[in-house]
Amino acid sequence: MSQTPETPQPRQPGVRYRKVTRYREETTVIDGRPSTRRVPYLAYVPVPPCDWDEIIRRGVTGVAIVVTVLAAAGTTASIGGLLSRMLHPAVAYAVGVVFTSSWLACLGVEHIERVDAKRAQRARAGGWVALLISMGSVITYGDQLHQLPAGVVGSCLDLLAKGLWFLVMGLDRVNLDPGVAHWVTQEEQALAGRFLLGTRLARLNRRAAAMRAVETPEFRAAEAILNEAGQARQIAAPDTSGQAAEVSGQAVQTPPEPPVPPVPPPSGQGPSLSKTVTGQPPAPPAPVPPAAPVPPAAPVGAGAPTGQATPPPAPQAGGAHPIGQSIAATVRDLLDKNPAWAVDAPLEEAEMEAMTDAVRQAHGDRKGLQETTRRTRDRELKKRRKTA
Repeated sequence: MSQTPETPQPRQPGVRYRKVTRYREETTVIDGRPSTRRVPYLAYVPVPPCDWDEIIRRGVTGVAIVVTVLAAAGTTASIGGLLSRMLHPAVAYAVGVVFTSSWLACLGVEHIERVDAKRAQRARAGGWVALLISMGSVITYGDQLHQLPAGVVGSCLDLLAKGLWFLVMGLDRVNLDPGVAHWVTQEEQALAGRFLLGTRLARLNRRAAAMRAVETPEFRAAEAILNEAGQARQIAAPDTSGQAAEVSGQAVQTPPEPPVPPVPPPSGQGPSLSKTVTGQPPAPPAPVPPAAPVPPAAPVGAGAPTGQATPPPAPQAGGAHPIGQSIAATVRDLLDKNPAWAVDAPLEEAEMEAMTDAVRQAHGDRKGLQETTRRTRDRELKKRRKTA
């Protein structure tokens, strides 16, 4: 039941209340026109009990912070006085902060890795090693001043600070079931794998963009090799839409055999009891003169009608080039076969277009092919001038 000025909420014994100001809407209607305003009123709301656990946690955390600052100051002064004999005092006292900071950082890593016991164990071991080094340094400084008891007492400051932080962080430490811990680790690995893959792809894309911008010869050669490899895979890919027979791992078109007319039986033997079965080889006919050699059948997908030999493909401009040949090798062949293109002078636009078309037929079209052909030709002519 809500509390209003007309119906105040009854108070419960033993519960503390505090007075607050609330607002309610009040509407006034004059001549059929309403007007609404907010009217304040006082109400009493229950006050939740004190969370002593949270208060104690905050108090202990504050004490740990103060103890850590004092311990760091004492350790820094001791180690700085010890190292000031061979270093500048400012540098010596600055280095003294490293000892306390080391075991404090290991303690933080141990708290973060509390789910994985193995990783937390490494941070815990490193923290104790750093603490022992820090305590030993303070004891050594006390011994140098012939105040060994003071050095031992001063070295315990870091030990007390680490112990307090160990207890404070232990308040959030929960021993997970092995199944829950494995689930958490698996999710972390999946997220870390996505992040790592995304970072590496971004780095590779930036590197590729930089190499594409400067147009290095190595990048152009690698791009050409990849393009030719992709074209080779497309050419070698079998077309499963046609009828083919698998022979030694290659698809070969099998032309149908012409039907063989039935042979009449010899006189006196009666009618023949054998008949031709579709799909079975007929009886071996009489020997015939050898026929002309038949060219090999075209690969599947060549588009030749069944039972007819496929004509050989038309030669490409500039000569046939095997798969995998580079653009430089193609340009060299074109220069050898076309002396007009090998003159030591820039080609005219029509000749350059013809040479580019020849390279395009051999390697396919790509971005900037004419410029690539022009640079390759100039580089090849420069080599020939040097060797002449």
